[in-house]
Amino acid sequence: MEPFATHELESLYPRARAYRACASGVLALALVDEGAMLLWFRAEQIEEVEWAGNPHKAVSVDPNAVLTPRTSFESWTQAVSGRSRRWTREEIEAAHRLRRGFHDAHINQRLRLLNADLQRTLADKDALIAQKDVLMKEVNHRVQNSLQLVAAFLSLQAKSSDDAKVREHLAEAQARLSAVALVHRRLYRDDQVESVDLSRYVEELAGDMKTSLGEEWAAQMTLDLAPVLVATDLAVNIGLVLTELVINASKYAYAGRPGPIDIMLEQHRNRLRLVVADSGRGKSGSRVGFGSRMMTAIVAGLSGTIEHDDNMPGLRVILTVPIDERV
Repeated sequence: MEPFATHELESLYPRARAYRACASGVLALALVDEGAMLLWFRAEQIEEVEWAGNPHKAVSVDPNAVLTPRTSFESWTQAVSGRSRRWTREEIEAAHRLRRGFHDAHINQRLRLLNADLQRTLADKDALIAQKDVLMKEVNHRVQNSLQLVAAFLSLQAKSSDDAKVREHLAEAQARLSAVALVHRRLYRDDQVESVDLSRYVEELAGDMKTSLGEEWAAQMTLDLAPVLVATDLAVNIGLVLTELVINASKYAYAGRPGPIDIMLEQHRNRLRLVVADSGRGKSGSRVGFGSRMMTAIVAGLSGTIEHDDNMPGLRVILTVPIDERV
């Protein structure tokens, strides 16, 4: 919007006649960003206009009068009121520059306010993340303590029992509990909360299992892992299935003696495959225990499949799971 300038305001706004002494001229500048208007007023400046003759005087027509130069060009002076000194081009251009200055200042102020809001939001987010981290560590610590207490209780019960079958069941429950503890502990060691590299997660989890099973088993376990980024909850469930498969292989494939266990991870488009293979005696019997039922429930919850193939010799278990595309 262009600045508005006039040196005779009452000709456009008759009510301004009452203020002609201080506001006969006006320069108006609209500040759109601020929703305001800047006004400069100029006082009345009486102007004397000299005419060649009085334009209001009636002309007398006398056919006998003699026309003389002195009579024809007699000058007449008129005082013109209601006007101010005119606004110059430089003054109007200065108003233009002032408006641009106000606009730039408005933009800069908005940017400063937005940056301040952003900084406050980031600070609040950092504080929430810090609080969440403290809470997660506290929850992790309490869960680990609870798992250790339950494991110690199972161990005591197994030692005090004279029934070999009861001791076997208690030992199996203790092994399952240790597997859950390993998965939980490995999860909360990771820096990434929402998603994890499954290959790194499996590698570190396998390292924990090697330590738990002992040096002889650790020497027999091999890994072939492709990097796959998955959601954390998916990684936790796959970790539970993996530990169950490794425990089964260590218990049944070689009758408790150490033997080769191969763990492979690969991705094909939006699906991943986790393979646990041994070279033992293969699948024997149709016994379905707690671990098998747990794996079936987890795989169903992941909309995945689990297959048991002949590894010639041994057993090859293949877990196939769709990857969450939101990761």
